[in-house]
Amino acid sequence: MKTKNNVQKTILRSIAVVVSFVLISITVSAQDFWKKLLENSSFNEIALAMVETPSKKTDAETKAETVSYAYLVEESEPALELEDWMNDESYFGGANLRITTETEADLEIEDWMLNEELFQVNENVELPLELEPWMTSEKVWEM
Repeated sequence: MKTKNNVQKTILRSIAVVVSFVLISITVSAQDFWKKLLENSSFNEIALAMVETPSKKTDAETKAETVSYAYLVEESEPALELEDWMNDESYFGGANLRITTETEADLEIEDWMLNEELFQVNENVELPLELEPWMTSEKVWEM
């Protein structure tokens, strides 16, 4: 019984989602639907008059569109002034900075660096490649 109720709920939810998608697609595509429908009917002029009501502009509106009321003012900021605290080094830590130049000691060759017994050189010599039986086996490569 519980499974049956869950299945019914799931089906109802999925139907609700599908119906909402359908309604959204209809509303999106229906924006110019009436205009297109009425253009092809015999009552074209009357229908278009009902759909599109031309708005007549008053003289004041047409004058407002042509006249620009821009008020242009050149903006400027006042000059910055130097105050006493800006010159005080205690605010900026200038007195605490001490620059020291460091120098490194010259490198020297020591005795252990010249001792060849400490450094073992291993010369790795690669053996020549050999062909093994599994490399040519038809069972391994299924030829």
